[in-house]
Amino acid sequence: MSSCLPRIVVMIAVTFVLTISGVQSASAEDGAIVSRKAYDFPFATYGEWLAFSDGAPDPAWRAAQMKRLVPRQTYDRYANGQSIQAKRIEYLSDGLRIKSILVRPTKVTKPLPVILFAHGGVAQWGKITFFDILEFHRLAEQGYIVVASTFRGEGGSEGKPNLGVGDQADLLNLMKMARGLPEADAEKIGLWGFSRGGGLGYRVLAVTDAIDAAFFIGARADHLNSKRRAEFDKFVYPDVVESYAADKETALNALSPLYWPEKLSVKTPIFLLHGTADQRVEAWNSIAMARKLDALDRPYELLLINGGSHSLIEHQFRVRQEMDRWFAKYLKSEGP
Repeated sequence: MSSCLPRIVVMIAVTFVLTISGVQSASAEDGAIVSRKAYDFPFATYGEWLAFSDGAPDPAWRAAQMKRLVPRQTYDRYANGQSIQAKRIEYLSDGLRIKSILVRPTKVTKPLPVILFAHGGVAQWGKITFFDILEFHRLAEQGYIVVASTFRGEGGSEGKPNLGVGDQADLLNLMKMARGLPEADAEKIGLWGFSRGGGLGYRVLAVTDAIDAAFFIGARADHLNSKRRAEFDKFVYPDVVESYAADKETALNALSPLYWPEKLSVKTPIFLLHGTADQRVEAWNSIAMARKLDALDRPYELLLINGGSHSLIEHQFRVRQEMDRWFAKYLKSEGP
């Protein structure tokens, strides 16, 4: 077995499109930053945000939970921008202008590790939420640079939505952009992927060893046998997966790491987190991937939260605990 032993634990248990403006630089290289602008919170007050949250269809995302996760003092500290700096960034990927956000401590005295965030959803559902951005601030206070982008054709980024080579290129070029930041430690890179972003994370780990630690929440590992296959066959895949109509099985196999786990980087430890009551991506996706990783003697941990939803927002404190431990272990030390 590897030095990072697998661990299986069962625990009992708004959306904002990034808009960017700025002057494009002369550089046309992928990963190059072509515009920067300060990020301003979309709500004038904490109360305004909570009132907006109370309109969420899922009660778990309403004001009562948001107040527990982000108290007023914390929100105001993030909003005033004194200790944490947030910027809207636009970078190039395959020549397309991709909208992103960068959050880091205001004062940087040494190169900081970077965490890449890959969001969930695809096409019109593919967006970064304001709550995500608040979580970026929380991580930045711990001494990380956090970068995230809305992939091509989503959230105002140029191009057509592409679940495959397109979003993979966008994430790799986001990493290239981040590693080029003067305040970044290019040798300490973490990847946090949620849902679609976790599935994308697997595909990125198949082509690079540069990720020092990956943390995936509700990630799909098998598109071929999803209970939502028929729904996605009709409403999603034809518009976002290249050559889907010509060969559905081959196209979905390429998106499904369960069938090619040996391609994943041997160097990157992976944390798999899944709620057992996930109705969007079944928990067996992470269980099956854990078995594959175990058979290959790859470093990983698996945590199943009994009764947990897809987002696990009702267990956010536990999510934070595990994420903070994982990234601190691999990005702030010399390793296990």
